[in-house]
Amino acid sequence: MKTLIIGAKGMLGSMLAQVFSDWKPTAWDRAEVDITDLHDVREKLRALAPKVIINAAAYTDVDGAETQQELAFAVNEGGVRNLAIVAKEIDATLIHYSTDYVFDGQKKEGYSENDSPGPAVNVYGQSKLAGERALVEIKPKFYLQRSAWLYGPGGKNFVDTMLEMGKTNDNVTVVADQYGSPTFTKDLALATRALVSEKYPFGIYHSVNVGTASWFDFANKIFQIKHMQVDAKPVNSTAFPRPARRPQWSVLLNENGPAMRPWEKALEEYLGPSEE
Repeated sequence: MKTLIIGAKGMLGSMLAQVFSDWKPTAWDRAEVDITDLHDVREKLRALAPKVIINAAAYTDVDGAETQQELAFAVNEGGVRNLAIVAKEIDATLIHYSTDYVFDGQKKEGYSENDSPGPAVNVYGQSKLAGERALVEIKPKFYLQRSAWLYGPGGKNFVDTMLEMGKTNDNVTVVADQYGSPTFTKDLALATRALVSEKYPFGIYHSVNVGTASWFDFANKIFQIKHMQVDAKPVNSTAFPRPARRPQWSVLLNENGPAMRPWEKALEEYLGPSEE
């Protein structure tokens, strides 16, 4: 099946290229297509004529979006709208990724695919929610996968940051009052493949590793798996003022999509053998 991955040089895009490697996908990044330009998208995609379009391109700087609102919306809403329009024109299936940050973070028991998103508490979340709404409005054949707290090779992420800090610090302070669903990019990419290969109904899916963690829990598990003697100290988010507010409870519940393993097991695979 002729497949196109957009945003192929990013952390998720590069993993998708690996997981779909036997499909021999075309891998594009910003140099190959500007998703904010409808004319460019239409011209390039019509010429390529893919049957599956996987959009891993996004503006993901949560704090930066507070001052770069126009750029965040251009990519996260406008880019999605353009891809949806052209996917519908060429009768291709569009796979797009969204985030736990489209929810307000007030629901402690977690959000299912049936929960209505919004209001997002920061500009990044607002731009991603606008992209979701554009996709639903245009209605190409689509899979919308919400995920959260992504980590994996090839990109800046919390796991690698903690490992680097742990090498030079005996103790670290970590936020303990924000909760989410840590997710390995490999598992998200495999869920994408399952949705397409197993012909799941088109629609919205929460693709996250199973379980709930705070950033503090996440950090402790990283140090535990790697047998690092680092004392993680829990603090409230008020100890780390950030330009963008974060939702407190943004746990996603996967009730409809391919089953995914517990976040601890996924993290163990990513970290590999411990350095004893």
